[in-house]
Amino acid sequence: MVQLLRISEETSLEKLEQDFLLQRNDDRNFFLEWQQDLPNLTESDRENLQRITELYERISRRSVVSENIIKMAILSPLLDLAGFYSSQFAIADEESIEITTNDGETIYRGRIDILVIQQSLWVLVIESKSSSFSLHKALPQALAYMLASPNSTKTTFGLITNGGEYRFLKLNHPNLPTESPQYSPSSLFSISPPDNHLPTVLQILRRIAQIIAP
Repeated sequence: MVQLLRISEETSLEKLEQDFLLQRNDDRNFFLEWQQDLPNLTESDRENLQRITELYERISRRSVVSENIIKMAILSPLLDLAGFYSSQFAIADEESIEITTNDGETIYRGRIDILVIQQSLWVLVIESKSSSFSLHKALPQALAYMLASPNSTKTTFGLITNGGEYRFLKLNHPNLPTESPQYSPSSLFSISPPDNHLPTVLQILRRIAQIIAP
């Protein structure tokens, strides 16, 4: 009998690696997109980012920032600044996905928070969490969504965030059934004082947009 599993915060990275032969690639050159050739930001960009930072700091002082607030107040303006609201891309919310394990015995099902699509291919999967949530727990959930991407011979990028912290992901899908999908995470970026890495987050988002739709 086929087993159905819901993709959630309880999804195990170990089981995901076993079910899909997923491998982590720690070669620094595997995920260069977040490290080099980042576009410059204008003074207007930095002013907009400062407003986003101040908004996050203000609402996070009051209470835990919910997932919906993060999507509305933080992610939406970031995606706009990065160019993902242009006609080259489509945005989907709460997209249902399903992926079957290699042995056909287990089906993973879930809903992606935000999905950026270009020419019917998933180019960026975004998984957002409340401000109290550890990004470490969101990693396998985001990877499960990325594995379900229909661009099975190309690269899928991901972003996980709790509003205050950000981490990018890269997943290379195998060209052959006998090969294993490989993934790598970026460094962790924080917008908390004294360092604010939100400008770098925007630069990486723009870099990914340039790669996907040059």
